[in-house]
Amino acid sequence: MIGSEEKAMLRVTGALPGGQVYEVEITGQADRPVIGSRLVAAMLKAAQHGGVLVRPSPTEAPLVVDGADPRSVLALLEERSSRILGVHGAVPGPEEVHVAGTVY
Repeated sequence: MIGSEEKAMLRVTGALPGGQVYEVEITGQADRPVIGSRLVAAMLKAAQHGGVLVRPSPTEAPLVVDGADPRSVLALLEERSSRILGVHGAVPGPEEVHVAGTVY
C-alpha cells in the first residue's frame, strides 16, 4: 500500500514473448523497482546487473537500466514485451528523474 509521502506508481500490463501476461507497478524505488510479477522483477534484476542499455524515447541517448528510474524500467518492458496492453499513470519526463543526486 502506498503511504501519503510516496510517489504515485505507474501500472503496466503487458505480455512477454512466451505468452505470459503480467501486470506490474513501477515504483521508482531502487530496492524494489516493480511489484506484481516475479518474472518481470527477475528480468529487471538481470538487466540491471548485466548493464543493459535501453532508449526511453527515440530521440534520447541509450541509458543503463536502473530500477530507481521509472523511464528506464518502462523502456525495458517495452523492449522485452511482445506487446504492452496498457500503461496507467504519468511517465516522468527526463528532467524529473533523479539519480545519485543528479537531475537528468
